[in-house]
Amino acid sequence: MVVYRREVREQALVLFEYGFKYGAVSSKLGIGQGVARAWQDLYEACGKEALLDMGSTHRSYAYETKLEAVRRLEAGESPRQVMAGLHIASRSVLARWRAAWKQGGDDALRAKPRGRP
Repeated sequence: MVVYRREVREQALVLFEYGFKYGAVSSKLGIGQGVARAWQDLYEACGKEALLDMGSTHRSYAYETKLEAVRRLEAGESPRQVMAGLHIASRSVLARWRAAWKQGGDDALRAKPRGRP
């Protein structure tokens, strides 16, 4: 996995603020389109500070937020809309929550106790 320096994310942020989309940002900065798309999603959902500080903190979400996100996805909202509406930082988090919910229902989204039983 490639880790990009903060300076690269700052350059991407400037381009996003000028209205460039992830394809153009990818080409201009020489980064993968998947990376640029994830950065654009994060920027649109959580703002510029989240993009610049990504990877420095781990976010946890309340059960109600997880449940609302899954319900919105099931109602037909796009992952990007759900991320922006609920300030969720990653598409992969949404995918994990949705898969857990499909397999175990609402209770699968509750926080699990950590450590040994």
